[in-house]
Amino acid sequence: MVKTNLHKGSIITMTLDDFSPLFEALNSERRRELFQFISTNFVSKNDLAIKFNLKRASLNHHLSRMINAGLIQEVSLLFDGRRHTFIIPIVKIFPERLVEVQQDKQKIVDQLRIWSDRNVTLDNWNILRKSLDNLAVPEDLVESIEIRFFPLIGTRASIETNFCFVCRTNKAQQDCFACKNLVCNVHSYEIDREELGTINLCPNCVKKFFG
Repeated sequence: MVKTNLHKGSIITMTLDDFSPLFEALNSERRRELFQFISTNFVSKNDLAIKFNLKRASLNHHLSRMINAGLIQEVSLLFDGRRHTFIIPIVKIFPERLVEVQQDKQKIVDQLRIWSDRNVTLDNWNILRKSLDNLAVPEDLVESIEIRFFPLIGTRASIETNFCFVCRTNKAQQDCFACKNLVCNVHSYEIDREELGTINLCPNCVKKFFG
């Protein structure tokens, strides 16, 4: 018998047979590579297909085996009208205790699924971010999501409409040096950096880097 931390942090007594789906799911070098990459990156299906040069059918097969084993979960979201499917790891694997549920990742999955039928845009991203903050999801995890989402939320919409991603006026003049989103002159801050010269940052990046 093996005791392990699984659902909602409870202790469940399990036999080794109960872990057979997990063992089978990882009994593949390619799936082990995929799981290792997913465990350390916030990625979409498209990211994985490109990174591992996999056709969609092959990728779906590997992911479904890991989903059925309880290693990962999928979350599908709309960004500016285009649907993207993200893959989030749910457990960590340790030699000394086999598996441990990542409660913070599960909170993210649960919250993002609430948004699965909504179109995430620059206008409502802050609402989603606040909901993650209210769940006490660690800041570094929220920032990793923000960094991954912002190119999807802002770049295409801003380039096509010339909207400032802060105030949504169509007077964007330049992009932020850090996040690359377009901003108008009112929401662009000139920062002198000795190694880079003068750079322009948006309010979000100014707050992120300088408090």
